[in-house]
Amino acid sequence: MTFLDLIFNPKSKFIVITFLVSVIGFFKSFIILKIFDLEALGLVTLSQTIVTSISLLQLGVVTGGYRLFSYKKEFVLNGVNSAVLVFFILLSILLIIGGFFVKLLLKPGIDTLVILFFIVIGIISLYANWVTCKLLGIKNIALLNKAQLASAIVSFIVTGFAFYFGLLAVFLGIILQPIILILVIYIAVPSLRPVYNLKSFKKIILKVIALGFIPYLTTALNYLNTQLGRWVITISLGTIFLGKTFLVTLFISLVSVFPVAVSNLFFPSIIEKFEMNLKEEVILSLKRQFLLLFIYFLGVTLFTLLLAKVLVSYFFPKHLDSVYLIYAIIPCVILLNLSSPAIIFFNAAKKFKQILVGSIVSVLSYIILLMLYIAFFRTKIVGFLVIESIAASFFFYTIAIIFFTS
Repeated sequence: MTFLDLIFNPKSKFIVITFLVSVIGFFKSFIILKIFDLEALGLVTLSQTIVTSISLLQLGVVTGGYRLFSYKKEFVLNGVNSAVLVFFILLSILLIIGGFFVKLLLKPGIDTLVILFFIVIGIISLYANWVTCKLLGIKNIALLNKAQLASAIVSFIVTGFAFYFGLLAVFLGIILQPIILILVIYIAVPSLRPVYNLKSFKKIILKVIALGFIPYLTTALNYLNTQLGRWVITISLGTIFLGKTFLVTLFISLVSVFPVAVSNLFFPSIIEKFEMNLKEEVILSLKRQFLLLFIYFLGVTLFTLLLAKVLVSYFFPKHLDSVYLIYAIIPCVILLNLSSPAIIFFNAAKKFKQILVGSIVSVLSYIILLMLYIAFFRTKIVGFLVIESIAASFFFYTIAIIFFTS
């Protein structure tokens, strides 16, 4: 492959487009940080927390469905498509009911309709993730590039109206992004559209969950640490304090885009090579992925330590006192992402227990440290982030030990 082929290859474009979408997302957050106070930022962060929490409730349906779509057998895809649609309908009903109970846990001042709207955003965002996985499964990366870019641009333009319409424009921009992505993909590839069909729902959905549950559970357990921290902050301290974590959330989402894109690109080919028993090629792919991630995060770390404070003081001076929160979360972000090659290997080899062990060690360490922190120290936001990084180190080293000894 020549240099020009590499540049214009759809997979290379995918990483470039994903970065571009991330940059657009950053400028959206730039607008939000410039305009709104901590209370408003707290609401935005609460919406992000609810969206992420909902993503943890898919029980492996998205993960298992993605794996099945990678096999590209049409009769399987149609059944999976219908079953997942029914699953999302049932999940939506349960979440809407659950929204009324969530309202009871929060401090007064947040309307029930606001919570329900955040839940709708979470449901649509999770479904957009499923649609994206279907497109990646059939390796139509070129269309995904267009869908991602179009949805991000529209969302950014709508968010720009926050100067005139406040938070209404922000939340409209948030919900439009996954909606447009779904519409673009379904219009361009009608075969991916699901048809409501209850036939064999139970049989198919159980098979999908069985394939994806352990990989989902391991990922969910890792994100559970972050979500527990955010919910404890929200319930005990309030949304104003949650707003202080907005800069941290922005940092995490920004630097995690490249690792997620790389994993999504490597996963289908590694699964295929493993099924063909090409073990040497699998190991080579894993080494390449780890090297890419290591070099990337080395650059991210140096850039953050040298320039984060300068950049924040220039662009967001009122958030300068939150920069140290970014420093506290850097180890967590790096260690979790560097674990992904080993995780992909265990997924390909169907050695899910190894991943589960690492996740359980991480969650247990987080819960124990969190309880000790709340019991013996005056709680501050930075404490929650440091505990997340410590728990991430337990996960990374546990997975590394299992990988190199198995």
